[in-house]
Amino acid sequence: MQGRIIKGIGGFYYIDTERGIYESKARGIFRKEGITPLVGDMCEIDIVDEEQKIGNITGILPRKSALIRPAAANADQAVMIFAIKKPELSTGLLDRFLMNMEKQNLETVIVFSKNDLDDADRLMNIYGNAGYKVLSISNKTMEGIDKLRDILKGKISVLSGPSGVGKSSLINSLLEQEYAETGELSEKIGRGKNTTRHTELISLGEDTYIMDTPGYSSIEIMCDDADEVSYGFREMRPYLGKCRFTGCSHVAEPDCAVKKAVEDGAVSQERYESYVRIYEAVKAVRKY
Repeated sequence: MQGRIIKGIGGFYYIDTERGIYESKARGIFRKEGITPLVGDMCEIDIVDEEQKIGNITGILPRKSALIRPAAANADQAVMIFAIKKPELSTGLLDRFLMNMEKQNLETVIVFSKNDLDDADRLMNIYGNAGYKVLSISNKTMEGIDKLRDILKGKISVLSGPSGVGKSSLINSLLEQEYAETGELSEKIGRGKNTTRHTELISLGEDTYIMDTPGYSSIEIMCDDADEVSYGFREMRPYLGKCRFTGCSHVAEPDCAVKKAVEDGAVSQERYESYVRIYEAVKAVRKY
């Protein structure tokens, strides 16, 4: 029998099939072959106990995509949730995430939540001009929720973002019911309690799924060399290879096409400064 993995906890996987959800373990052959089942995987299972809905995963069907961070399979897009305030927006964290999604060739939608606390126009312009689909929503007023539903329709979308940005509240809004436990915002540190402990696939309707993933406060950059960083900033790509010097880092060299684009306003100063910080960070790490 075939089904889709909708949740994995402590070595147990929950498989959604036409006959219900089966709790299953992966056979040892997966460990030997270095294969880890992922939420979103289509798989084959053998039934061990029909009454108790217990089975064993015997095979993983071919994946159309596989993400490393967050770990997920068969996603069509990533939906990045960031709050404007509380917790304070870190564009550096957002840019690192976008870089990783570019590295993994997954289209990304940026959603700014809690927009009732601040004006998101500036950020929407910066990232919209960088080539991303950007949306501003409010779980309080429901502004933008229907637009987000349209973006999600017919796709498997990975929902990801820092802890406390209102991701659980957003899922409740999308489902129009209390599905996800919402955490209380800590006044002391200005960030929410992370209520998601594992990745889980949630159905929003026919052929439409969201993957709820644990929140985070930092992101490791998926980059082997500092020279790769510029390719993670999609608005810089038209200017790569047009600088005076081959192998230009776009940081200190003269006659740099990227820096000229920043001066002309084609690339935002804020995004460029983020690029420089990430470039220097990767360069420092790769030295050792």
